Amino acid sequence: MAFITIPRPLSLLASSTKDSWSSASVHCSYSKKSSRFSTNSKGLNRDCKTIFWNVGSFRRQYLSQLTAMLMTFKDDGRDGSEAKYDPESFSKLLFQVPISEMKFLSKLAFLCNIAYVILKIEGIYLRRYYGLYLIASSLETKTEATSSTKAKLEEFGSEKAMGFERKHHRIHSPKDQLLSMAAHQSFHSSPFEWIICDDPIRHTRIFVIQGPDSLTSWWRVLFFHPTKFKGKLDVFVHRGMYEAAKVIYEKVIPHVVDFLQTHGEQARFQFTGHSLGGSIAVLVSLMLLIRNVVRCSMVEPVVTFGSPFVLCGGRKLLDELKLDDAQIYNVIMHRDIVPRGFSCNIPGFLISVLKLFKRSLHSHTCLNENKFMYSPLGNLLILQPNAKSSPGHPLLPPGTAFYALDTTGCKDTSNAAINGFLNSPRPLQTLFDPKAYGDDGTVSLNHDSSSYLKAINGVLRLHITATIVPKLREKKSLL
Repeated sequence: MAFITIPRPLSLLASSTKDSWSSASVHCSYSKKSSRFSTNSKGLNRDCKTIFWNVGSFRRQYLSQLTAMLMTFKDDGRDGSEAKYDPESFSKLLFQVPISEMKFLSKLAFLCNIAYVILKIEGIYLRRYYGLYLIASSLETKTEATSSTKAKLEEFGSEKAMGFERKHHRIHSPKDQLLSMAAHQSFHSSPFEWIICDDPIRHTRIFVIQGPDSLTSWWRVLFFHPTKFKGKLDVFVHRGMYEAAKVIYEKVIPHVVDFLQTHGEQARFQFTGHSLGGSIAVLVSLMLLIRNVVRCSMVEPVVTFGSPFVLCGGRKLLDELKLDDAQIYNVIMHRDIVPRGFSCNIPGFLISVLKLFKRSLHSHTCLNENKFMYSPLGNLLILQPNAKSSPGHPLLPPGTAFYALDTTGCKDTSNAAINGFLNSPRPLQTLFDPKAYGDDGTVSLNHDSSSYLKAINGVLRLHITATIVPKLREKKSLL
């Protein structure tokens, strides 16, 4: 049994005294046998599930001092000064997303939103309002696998029927082997659900990968240390996301092959996802291309919503496939901290702390050269909702809007603009705000899949009201 000390509330993190620290903490226990977390206080499960801080051999007072430094750190000249960007210069790189593209993105945002409630999806409504046909989902696959395993277990009968020999050789019994295999498959299975829809008009099969909705799925984020992308020596990927992507790849590949056999050269594939699901969608699409399962012309640009970047050296993959940034579209809410998590500048002292825990970070290129974990990849689409929902961003013009960031000019200018946006606001600044948590907190409001859908539709309504309605009135006046 291992104990992890978690401060509560977050505003007390800066306390450096032992008494204050003890009074503001709650103990969570983790059992390897049950693989579950428990808490010594009722109503604090959310705290235990939200943040896990591995104290290790550090004393409490040292951890308290570290958190105080995180709250009050200042740029030391090499960790974030280059991230500052002028709002006027930044606004010159912005242009409005066309209405036609906004409508398409609204459709994908809707699919990402309903991917969280797969059991409630009504196929008839998808066909009626979006012209899409629901083909399969991960829940169906899991149900079939569970039924198959149960059927095999029932073939072996009860314990008594297996006889005296089974009791003395239990570990070698067929039933135990099946149970062991099932447990192994569960450990290596992906906690991210997915759905597949077909668009018959565009001959496109759409793969929608759900974001995290449980402790198991968020746990993948903690395996953030880099591992080599298979067959690519200079490309590194977030280990947790890569392992999840490999599992989902094996699940969806039969649906890819089936669609190819049916539609041939006309077949097209679209990948999308929200949060970590979007990161996995990028990896799965790249795996299809690198393994020559489909041609590059058959894969539509991947669209992610509020997804963190998980590749270091991803540009080399696109160059090898002869693709550009237009292959990936990253829709980011103006104050969403999740896309910024691995791509904002990390203070030098925190880099040193991270390297103490993970030896592989000592040779991590992105961390050593750029002071972040993983580099941005693809085009950025910035979504700013109504000011009533969330205050405006300091680099963006005031008002509800949906912008695309122009990165076709000078590479240094584009990188500086992206870096400036991803570092404003810094995720740590948001996380240390007590108002950031809860269903109505800034983290949830700026990251939830429904918030993306509402914001895109809100911008659409403004454009329709400003452009189409006046034209209709003008036609009526002529009549």
